[in-house]
Amino acid sequence: MKKPIIYRLTNYDYSLLPNEFLRARERGAQGPADWTTRTGYSPGYPAWNLLYYTLLCSLKPDEFNLLIETGTNIGSSSIVLAQALRDSGRPGLLRTVELEPDNHECARANVKAAGLDDLIELICGDSIACLPGMLDGPVQIAFLDGNHLEDHVAREFELVYPYLTADGLVIFDNTYEIADAGEDQRVHGALKQIQRRFGGNLVSFPIASWYTPGIAIWQSKSV
Repeated sequence: MKKPIIYRLTNYDYSLLPNEFLRARERGAQGPADWTTRTGYSPGYPAWNLLYYTLLCSLKPDEFNLLIETGTNIGSSSIVLAQALRDSGRPGLLRTVELEPDNHECARANVKAAGLDDLIELICGDSIACLPGMLDGPVQIAFLDGNHLEDHVAREFELVYPYLTADGLVIFDNTYEIADAGEDQRVHGALKQIQRRFGGNLVSFPIASWYTPGIAIWQSKSV
């Protein structure tokens, strides 16, 4: 496994973050030990704002927007996604699933403290088992950031794919090619699988997130 490059920023204008709860948590953080304590394994800044503005530019004004997230962790990215939904003034809900019960409970407290619990439905369990019950209508945006093993990521995509709106987006975190030959190719390998099997357009933002860096956004070629 290659040593990852970390692009997450530390010294920046914290007023750029879309939610006061995150601003308070992030202010003064100096490195990975601080990040994981304060905001969990969230992609951090500037990736948070990439997620935020992607949603603001993609949510439907006159339709219900169902958002799906795998890998809630302690809820930092969930807060960003739900804040975009709130600021857009558009109807919708974020459903997010987390495997670890302790993280799930921490996320519940965090999204309540952030004032966004009315827009987020938190589910505890394995994403592959839980996704079928979370998908009860068209999905506008899915953020797949749970288990990063290649086949798991590809399976999450398979489950979400039939529910995507015609212009729906799937966002992936930790897309950097971190694995050596013979190792599980993780998110990077899953993206190759997805493009081979489903086609679509993929835009990569390699200088975002951390451990491992990279965010990518997939959309159907039919758009």
